[in-house]
Amino acid sequence: MLRHNAWRGVLVGATMAALTVVGSGAASAAGAQAAAACHVDGYVCMTVNDIYEPTVYVADGDSYTFLRASEVTSISNDTTMTYCFGGDYNFSVAPGESVEVPHTVTDLEPTTGRCLS
Repeated sequence: MLRHNAWRGVLVGATMAALTVVGSGAASAAGAQAAAACHVDGYVCMTVNDIYEPTVYVADGDSYTFLRASEVTSISNDTTMTYCFGGDYNFSVAPGESVEVPHTVTDLEPTTGRCLS
């Protein structure tokens, strides 16, 4: 037969395990929601893995350069122009297109053609 202190240890352990499971599920749901692309008409909207500037908005026709290479987790181009993104590799995002794959980005600018590597 277990003593009182032993039962307390079993109950505390079971409670902590249950809270860990519930807490990680809530964190996963919040993380998934934060990664979803934002949409603002007339802007390229980027969700960035940066605690100081988690969302970056770039107006239609403007360019933007990050202070340091940044991990962009989602991009939504709600402008009338195609944008070229520079970073580990260059890629373009057409008007109305969204990208939900993380990329390391250094800058972006409007383009009339393809991005040059």
